[in-house]
Amino acid sequence: MKNLKYLLVITLVILTSCVDDEAIEDTSGPVVSEAVKLNEIMSTGDPDWLELYNGGSASINISGYTLSDTSQEWTIDNLSIAAGEFVTFNCDDSNVANVATNFKISSGGEKITLRNVAGEIIDEITTPDMASQVGLTYGREVDGGNTWVVQSPSKGMANSNVNLAPVITAEPLTEFDNLYAVNVSDAEGLAAVKLVFMINEGVQSIDMALVEGAFKTSVPKTNVGDIIQYYIVATDNTGLTTYYPENGNNTPATFTVLGGIDKLEIVGESAGFRGEVTFTAYPFYPEQVDEIRLYYLLPGELQDDVNDDKTKVVLSKNNDTFVGVIPAQNTDDIIRYYLRVEYIEGTQTYYPLENGGDFNHDLGTTWPSYTVEAINYDDVVNTTINASTGPLTSVLFPTNPVPDTDINIVLAYSSSETILEARIYFSVGDSPFYLKANKISGEDDASFTQTRVTINLKDVVTDGDLLSLSETGAKVSFYVRIATATAEYYYSNDGTMYLDDTPGGGTTDESDAFKADPSLWNVYNVQ
Repeated sequence: MKNLKYLLVITLVILTSCVDDEAIEDTSGPVVSEAVKLNEIMSTGDPDWLELYNGGSASINISGYTLSDTSQEWTIDNLSIAAGEFVTFNCDDSNVANVATNFKISSGGEKITLRNVAGEIIDEITTPDMASQVGLTYGREVDGGNTWVVQSPSKGMANSNVNLAPVITAEPLTEFDNLYAVNVSDAEGLAAVKLVFMINEGVQSIDMALVEGAFKTSVPKTNVGDIIQYYIVATDNTGLTTYYPENGNNTPATFTVLGGIDKLEIVGESAGFRGEVTFTAYPFYPEQVDEIRLYYLLPGELQDDVNDDKTKVVLSKNNDTFVGVIPAQNTDDIIRYYLRVEYIEGTQTYYPLENGGDFNHDLGTTWPSYTVEAINYDDVVNTTINASTGPLTSVLFPTNPVPDTDINIVLAYSSSETILEARIYFSVGDSPFYLKANKISGEDDASFTQTRVTINLKDVVTDGDLLSLSETGAKVSFYVRIATATAEYYYSNDGTMYLDDTPGGGTTDESDAFKADPSLWNVYNVQ
């Protein structure tokens, strides 16, 4: 029996080559004896494969013979097998004539059948569960013989009894692996699988436990700046040993714990956005971080051997995250940036990683970037509403203001009485309504006089739901109220006045109907 043992694959997932499909109806009769037989089956491969063997004394034409798993049947094209020879087919579902079948083979075990041209079964075997025997095959102990065993692969060659050491294929362990899991298998059985882990020359030999078909162990905690060396050693029951990496006991794999940024969230970098851009960094080993800096270049600024125009922002720590902002830009150009993580012990790591790739923190043209896209706004149109009754003479306001710019409403008035109040009442949205708290008192503004006041709605928000009066797309309805000691004067969108000559008295008058009818109010829409 072959003893080439174990394929070590760095993965937490036990490989399964195919899933069970609905079984085809088995209408076969008794097995018919022929010299061609199934000889070896790989169900944990990439790809899977199977082998036929001609144990007879003459060449056999197998054109029209079929191979099937529990759900698919595949016909062999024009092909012969010489006496004492082998033929193999990949089983990867690609359906290539005389090369690859239209089915895969389940590593959990399934029935494989060989039929002759007449449709008679000439060989049939149900493979065992090989999920924990990754890299091994199920084959006849002697070519064409009656005994099937788990063995090391010999695709297209005679099965043998050579006792070989385990075969290890692996991906490197990294500083970010908290759990190291490997699949290990051996025809003779394993005596031990160990992770030998060295931190700054301190050595730990860690047994890896078999859990659900995989050998697993937690990885010892490390610190930024630590130099890590490691290797895997697998020993079978005959005492043969293999290392990963090859000769790892003498030349272990090595890496330095660098840390860096695990995840970076950027809000506001989308094209067309001209506000602040917020960077939220999630570093590896946040408890060891001393500082994270954000560097950026504005349009026209350079970073190279001659120029050093970059701006530095130190990110603010918030639990395990770090937050920084690039200010709003009123431009149409590219903003370039990178981040630098500095750990307590002095190690510095960049985002993006500076590991021989395209990024160089000293050369600004290699930095990642986002585009601030110019927005072409319509010309702002000002509207004047004139009034002929009461103290108000005119209201001037923009009907299509630009977002986040001044939205000045200019009230002009004249009265023999003292003007006590000159106010704006407002509502945001398609269904405006009167709310007493939603007002701006112009008499509190420095521009207030007995003839005029300018009220800026730019930074105003509604009471409670905090809707902005200057945000893109905002529809704002508003009206003007002028008050003296004897009366309150309300003005509609055509300059008509609605009087309340009993202010504070609670008497219902025409001003109450006015406040309840937003169709009479002025409106502007922010671009």
